Amino acid sequence: MKWTEFLDSAARLAQGGTEGDWQSAVSRAYYAVFHSFRDFFKTHGLDLGRSGQSHFNLDSGLLHCGFAAATGIAARVDTLRNDRTLADYDLHSILVQKAAGDTVQRSRALLADFQTLLTTVPAAQIVAGAKKHLQAIGRVP
Repeated sequence: MKWTEFLDSAARLAQGGTEGDWQSAVSRAYYAVFHSFRDFFKTHGLDLGRSGQSHFNLDSGLLHCGFAAATGIAARVDTLRNDRTLADYDLHSILVQKAAGDTVQRSRALLADFQTLLTTVPAAQIVAGAKKHLQAIGRVP
């Protein structure tokens, strides 16, 4: 399966007719972003892990890779993760359809902005900075 399928599912669910659809759209949108970045790092030689630690490693690695533009991307990934956590675990919070659609759009924009960043900062440098940080804090070998 490709991570893009999560984004396609999120877009379909955001158009659904129930709050369950919209909650699921938020979750799928985050996981599209998460798996996109996880694939990016793995393709460039950094395995973020497979369990819950991989979410932390993604955020922390991007946040501390040494490039200010990546710090902004990391903050946006973290916001999506927080939204996903609310959607998946806080069933008492109310989510409207517009918010689900907005989350899908924010996910698409984040992925596009990261691709733009890669036109000015080499992928290898982002990954090297993330790896250095994650090794320094004992998160990856």
